[in-house]
Amino acid sequence: MRRYLIIFLAIIFSIGLFFITKYILNKLTKNNQIFYSALVSIIGFCVFVLLCFMYLELDSFDPSYSYQPPSIIDGKVNDGNFSK
Repeated sequence: MRRYLIIFLAIIFSIGLFFITKYILNKLTKNNQIFYSALVSIIGFCVFVLLCFMYLELDSFDPSYSYQPPSIIDGKVNDGNFSK
């Protein structure tokens, strides 16, 4: 669910960045303002997604851990656990 939220926010961010860049370039009367605005918004989208995913993955667990699922021994359920 988090990744969909990040992608949605990145799309909103890039659309806003597109219009802000277009507005600024319109004030400066530059040619090819749509191209530059689109380029800036695509780069902004990629940077936003990359930074958000990197931020969320900083506290993820170490993949070297192995998981032992719960098991039944002598009619009793032993809890599962993570071990190195």
